[in-house]
Amino acid sequence: MLTSPPGHTALTNAQFLLTESALVAQSLLDGLTWADLRRSAREGHLFGPGKANSQLTVLGALKTRLQDIPDEVLPELAHGTLEARQILMLALVTRQKPLVRAFISDVLLYKWQRLEVQVTDADARTFLTHQADQHPEMAQWSPATMQKTRGNLTRFLLDAGLLKERRKGEFETVPQHLSARLKAMVQQLDPPLFPLLEALK
Repeated sequence: MLTSPPGHTALTNAQFLLTESALVAQSLLDGLTWADLRRSAREGHLFGPGKANSQLTVLGALKTRLQDIPDEVLPELAHGTLEARQILMLALVTRQKPLVRAFISDVLLYKWQRLEVQVTDADARTFLTHQADQHPEMAQWSPATMQKTRGNLTRFLLDAGLLKERRKGEFETVPQHLSARLKAMVQQLDPPLFPLLEALK
């Protein structure tokens, strides 16, 4: 069973990488190795034209996310529906970044159970302040790190399809209806995420 790393890490240079994950998953299914992909990234043409350093950074992040995943996840990341790929990528993120999962639990689900669907930037700020009180490592973060993490919390959930934007700084929680196959994969990737998604419907 896959488990999340201990502690909360910042979401500063992290990206959701939905499109890039599909490309890498297809490449791996086609028989390319991580060394092949790294060579292509170093030459600056793995993810279309772009700087080699940026492409290597993206590839490194995806390699970390995709390590030790069940065999059936790669084809789904490459060819699944948009909704399935979004949820699988979310599970790959939350098993590495438990702060995102905690935000889903403490803000989205807490409000959802009280029939509130609106989530705001202010909610994210309050959440991070509370988390910093509970986790000493977060209390050491700079204001810039805290601000970037706040923005990425809502952006990740927009990219994952759990939120939709109503206006700047205001969002609405989107109910989740997972297929049996997708439920099984989420349970394998990040077991604590599964009951949260199940409750958001």
